[in-house]
Amino acid sequence: MELFGEAFSLWAIVKTVLILWFISEIYEWLKILAWRKKYKLTGPFPLPLLGTWPAFILLAIKTKRMAKMVQANNERRQTTASQHEDGSDFKLPPCLAGNLGPCKMLIVTDVDLAKKIFVKDHVHFQNTNTIEGLSPHPLDKMVSNLRDSEWKRVRNILSPTFSSSKLKKMTSEINYCSGCLVTGLLDKARHGEPVEVRKHFGCFGLDVIAGTAFGIRTDTYKNPNDPFTSLAEKATTEINGNLWIMFAMLFPNLWWIMRKCFKRSLLFSDSAKFFCDSVKRIIEERKEKNDTKRTDMLQLMLNAKREFESESDGENKADKSISEDEILAQGFVGFLAGYQAMAALLSYVSYLLATHPDVQDKLLQEVDERVPTDAAEISYDVALEMPYLDCVINETLRMYPPFAMVQRTTSQNRDVEIDGHWFTGRTPIVFNIWYLHHDPRYYPDPYTFNPERFTTEEKAKRDPFVFAPFGHGPRNCIGMRLALLEAKIAVISMLRKLKFVKRVETEVPLEVMTEFFVLPRRPIKVGIEVR
Repeated sequence: MELFGEAFSLWAIVKTVLILWFISEIYEWLKILAWRKKYKLTGPFPLPLLGTWPAFILLAIKTKRMAKMVQANNERRQTTASQHEDGSDFKLPPCLAGNLGPCKMLIVTDVDLAKKIFVKDHVHFQNTNTIEGLSPHPLDKMVSNLRDSEWKRVRNILSPTFSSSKLKKMTSEINYCSGCLVTGLLDKARHGEPVEVRKHFGCFGLDVIAGTAFGIRTDTYKNPNDPFTSLAEKATTEINGNLWIMFAMLFPNLWWIMRKCFKRSLLFSDSAKFFCDSVKRIIEERKEKNDTKRTDMLQLMLNAKREFESESDGENKADKSISEDEILAQGFVGFLAGYQAMAALLSYVSYLLATHPDVQDKLLQEVDERVPTDAAEISYDVALEMPYLDCVINETLRMYPPFAMVQRTTSQNRDVEIDGHWFTGRTPIVFNIWYLHHDPRYYPDPYTFNPERFTTEEKAKRDPFVFAPFGHGPRNCIGMRLALLEAKIAVISMLRKLKFVKRVETEVPLEVMTEFFVLPRRPIKVGIEVR
């Protein structure tokens, strides 16, 4: 092979490339060591290329083994695990430095420190870390990806969608979707076969978000093979354990070259186009009808766009603007979150009720006492005034939060110091919700399902921050209140007609994956009986 007028063998070229790659990795490793020394950061010693990942994987394996021991003890009614077994004697520094290749991160393990980052000093930590080029345009405009003033502007436009007055107007649509769900489950009950519940509840979640956020009836429950359902499930699984995310973290320079060459996103490749095209069609229909009186999320965004275009220049005009790309992006994240949140939460509720009949009996009693037998719909007030249901939902979210972890980065990419800990710009700050919710210091016997933890008296004994299924602070999940409302209405509607039972196919204890979303490793199967 000839290059620049000189002859080279293929092996000589490959060897040169490998040597240069090795030198670059050593250079990145030395930069990591210098970063740790400069900011006096603690944590496992980083290895070249792999960083601290091997140490954290070993820690995760040890923690899972302890969890399985405790779960096995609970199944045998041996709940007197030692301190070493439940992990209460295992302590970590308040903040740990970690890295995977050149990708740095700061892992916060102290609740008081996390509280300052997410709530008290939120203004210094209001961004989230994103890998440029993973999501296709316009999904890079999702509210979860926006930073600083852009995030604040779009969040302020979306927030009115989830006010109490708007949620009350949504209850009729949620009841309609719940009715479709109950009808389908009753049909399954008559066949007497165990049911894989995730798909049923995911269809319910998509129908609710389509109706409440976009004003359309998808009726995906009546058509389980609808592309809305299949692509939402594909988008969910694309995030968990995605190898391209790992590749982009390990080789950011090579990832940049690949992105420029191929000019194609490797995440949400199929689902993005389908969902964006669907939202575009809805927007065109509304423009033709000139219907501006709707109160759903999409209409609020369209009204904001229309007002921005019609207003003359003013001091606060830019704060009210939203582009069409941003509208499409919020439509996608709405569909995805609506599917994932309900598919997961209701699946875990059904599993826990099936495996804890005493809890289900108590909840059934509350439903029978508080919901009139002749009630055609579950009202907003009834759904929110059932204390034991609230306990069951919260304990489910504690054991199986929607997200395994949350992360932030500093605002304006600046270095920030809190309590002697430095948080450097452009560095992800990770806080693990899964481990927080299973910390025996806050939740004794954490792998036992016990709704009584969330009575008014018990909650008063704990710091509210240690329960964070939807995050904390101004950047928490914007759809939290809607998710809780639709989950409660769905559970009440189901328990009026049926109950869940454990079958041979029901996995006990349940094994879950805690990478990004908290997902069951194998499909959840439960039995359904008509009441």
